[in-house]
Order: sequence, then structure tokens, then C-alpha cells
Amino acid sequence: MKIFKKSILVFTFLFLILSSLLSFSFAGASNYPLTIIDDTGSIITIPQEPQRIISTAPSNSEILFALGLGDKVVGVTDYTNYPEEATKVEKIGKMSPLNLEKITSLKPDLILAYAGFQLKEIPRLRELGFNVLVIEPLTIKETLKSLKMVAIVCGIPEKGNTLVEDLSQRLNKIKSEVYNISIPKRPRVFIGGTYETIYTPGEGTLFNELITLSGGKNIAASLPGWIKISPEFVAEAEPDIIIIPIGAMNLGEESKIKENISQRPGWSNIPAIKAQSIFIVNEDLFYRAGPRLIDGLELLYEIFHK
Repeated sequence: MKIFKKSILVFTFLFLILSSLLSFSFAGASNYPLTIIDDTGSIITIPQEPQRIISTAPSNSEILFALGLGDKVVGVTDYTNYPEEATKVEKIGKMSPLNLEKITSLKPDLILAYAGFQLKEIPRLRELGFNVLVIEPLTIKETLKSLKMVAIVCGIPEKGNTLVEDLSQRLNKIKSEVYNISIPKRPRVFIGGTYETIYTPGEGTLFNELITLSGGKNIAASLPGWIKISPEFVAEAEPDIIIIPIGAMNLGEESKIKENISQRPGWSNIPAIKAQSIFIVNEDLFYRAGPRLIDGLELLYEIFHK
């Protein structure tokens, strides 16, 4: 009897998992109510096509606008700065802590959230009765998957497929170009910053993946995640190219930034310093898991090989 009951429980568990996965697979038609599994593994049900969407991260806002859903976005975070139309949408405040009162006042029928440091706040949003779809793509492949998932949830699977196909074609073009570049001809790359303390992206970061795909060799590729390194580490690695990402939090005059990097003690013999191969780039193209990652990829390829 115990064995029979245990078998029934196992069968039920497997059936629920399979049903959830099938719901996502057949969601291409966006038939509502729609049940899917988000990036946190949560099973959520969207009762009808969303009409009032709040984005809790700039990267999510870029995804929504790239899919042509800008007219349904009723709230974005303070640092949302792209595209231009997104800056005109009502602000809900910081990415964390989330302003629950402001969010509630906008009466969203879908909140597109980001995991990471918002993870602890998501249960409260769901307790308040909101439909919350959480995405946390950590690679380009996962980013493209997230684009499709958002499109399906919002009732426009065809637009999602079209966008992903376009981005995939651009990605594959870069891959084919890089395939023909021998390893010795791929430049050593250092991703720096405007602060004295140096944090650089290593293994497992989007930036590291973009460097590799665009035909570069990240000097910190063997180190885990975003990691603090010493000036001596950079000097010993002898990078051929230095990339300095800047954005809203660390704006500065390009010539001044290059001058400060060039004058760092012990860096005068670094190949990138000697050749002045120092490039200032928009950090949003590399930090935000959205469609513009491919813009960042193409930019790096141009810097490395043109």
C-alpha cells in the first residue's frame, strides 16, 4: 500500500512538471490563461494579454520596447535611459528597494522583474496580487530565450521570433568571422574603469562572453565573476587593448579618462598604453541583458579586428 501511494505521488509530481513545460512549449499561440515557468523556476499563470506593464530594470525596459510594447509600459525605473521613448514613461523609483506604493498606484497587470537583488522583494509583489514574471539571463543564449518568453507572455510570439532571428543572424555572422582568426592574432583585452580600485569581469559574466565571441582574450578569463584585481596583475598580463565602460554612474571626459589610465604608475610598458589602444564605450551595451548586447558584440569585434 505504501509503495502504491508513493508511486501515485511520484506520478503526480512528474505529471505536474510535464504539464507546466508543455504549457510553455505550446505558448507560442499565446492562448490565455497562459501558464509558464520563469527564470526563478516559479510557475505563474497570466490570465489575459497584459495591457499595463511595469519594468523593474532598464534591461527589461529595453526588451519591452524592442518588442514594440512601449505603448503598454506604464512604469520604469530611474536609470531607464533607452530608447528615448522609455525615458518619458512614469518612474517607479530605484531598482531596489522597490516602491510598492508607486507600483500599486499604476495598477499593472504584469510586472517584468529582474532577479538578483530584487529576488527578496518578489514574494511581496505576488502577495499583493500582482502577476510577476522574473527574468535573469546570464548568457546571450539565455537573453534570447528571455526575449521569446516575454513576447509569448505579452501575446506577440511572432515579433519575439522575428527579433531573436535577427539578433541570432548578427551573432552568427560575428562567430563565422572570428572562427577564421587564429588564437595568436586575437588581442589580449583588459576591461577597466574610472576608479582607482579595479573591478573587472571574469568567467561567467556577460562581458567575458562578449569578449570571447568577438575574438578577444580577456586577461581575467580564468577568474570568477566580477573580481577585484591589482594594478600589477594588469601590468603583468600586458593587454593589447584596454576597454573603459562608462555610464550614468561614472561619466567623464573621454580624453581625461584616457590620460588618467595612461599615467597609472607601472603601466607605461603595457602594449595598450604604448599604442594608445584605449577605448571608451557605453557600458549599457555590455551590462544589460537585452537586445543591445549584440550591438556591444559588434562594437568589440570592430575594435579588436578592424
